[in-house]
Amino acid sequence: MIEQKAWKAAFEVIASLEENGYEAFIVGGAVRDSLRGHTANDVDVATNAVPEEVKTVFSRTADVGISHGTVLVIHPLSPVEVTTYRTEGTYQDHRRPDEVYFVSSLAEDLKRRDFTINAMAMSGKQEIIDLFGGKEDLQNGVIRAVGQPLERFKEDALRMLRAIRFSAQLGFRIEESTFKAISKQAQDIHFIAKERIKAEFDKIFVSEHPIKAMQNIQQSGLAEFLPGDYDQIDRWKKFKACTDAWKGWAYFCLLQPNQDIEIMRAFKCSNNEKKQVQDIIDAHQLLISNGWTKKQYFEFDLVVLKTAHEFANNLGKNPVQPESMENIEQIKMNLAIQKKTDLAVSGHDLIKWSGQKSGPWLKESLEKILTEILENRLLNDQQQIKEWFLSERTY
Repeated sequence: MIEQKAWKAAFEVIASLEENGYEAFIVGGAVRDSLRGHTANDVDVATNAVPEEVKTVFSRTADVGISHGTVLVIHPLSPVEVTTYRTEGTYQDHRRPDEVYFVSSLAEDLKRRDFTINAMAMSGKQEIIDLFGGKEDLQNGVIRAVGQPLERFKEDALRMLRAIRFSAQLGFRIEESTFKAISKQAQDIHFIAKERIKAEFDKIFVSEHPIKAMQNIQQSGLAEFLPGDYDQIDRWKKFKACTDAWKGWAYFCLLQPNQDIEIMRAFKCSNNEKKQVQDIIDAHQLLISNGWTKKQYFEFDLVVLKTAHEFANNLGKNPVQPESMENIEQIKMNLAIQKKTDLAVSGHDLIKWSGQKSGPWLKESLEKILTEILENRLLNDQQQIKEWFLSERTY
């Protein structure tokens, strides 16, 4: 893992800064993940060099967050974010510091971080700097705030949800005083933009232990100040880890009293996410009522069908049919056609054959033809479709 391009780039950036008289360390989640033997998505560097000094060391940089001390070093192997050691002033809005102060001490920088497992650093020689017991907490599976938990959560209320998200991702427990602080400050979550909260839920939904997150949200009191209903917590025990957050949103929606996507609007989900979730809800409702017709197998994507079937089983709804995921795939693969462009005729053909002008009848006729073909009552052959169309007089 240390051989990855991102790590090599970070170590070379550290070496360049050290050669120019500065100190620098890899910090944050990359250190945590490396100690767990996991791949880190980002490898960030902290340094006592201020942004202007960082920019003199490297020929290619970009100002990605220079007001907060961050410069992106465009390294040939991988871009590396380099941030000046900093401490922060008061947080009047519980979201962002009123002021940021650059400091020369790594210890000062690390003590402003959220949790001990995220407050470790690694030198260019791969030595671990652990001032707050992060390594021990990592070994013991504990999420613990750095310093006073109430102070950390008053600074940024999103950290309460981050603690819960890390517990779901890592399967860790939240240390007692940290959890009590979340319960005490739970109402402050309303200071946080819904988009930031939604991003944490996205990560919870693709985590290994979403049930832990939902339990902690409910037991901490955060549920009272977040959109949605969290009463059916036990239902999350059967929810399997997935790579797509929108599946988690679909499951969450199905656990709401009205089983609709209204909760997604409250979390500012995208229109595309809402469309995907609505498809699963629709497929789920059709499945548990009368089962799917071949037309519905045609209209829904395979992933939607499989997800709706899985959720129906999770929720004890006993799908009418099919019996298994294999049946779903087989039925969909064996449809007479797979997409509308496979139709042997077009609207232009129907207008030509009927002598009629375009109108609502055209869409209705094409839909009837599609249904007949999918139900194997009509071959997808232009001549046969023409004969059926003219005999049916559906226009």
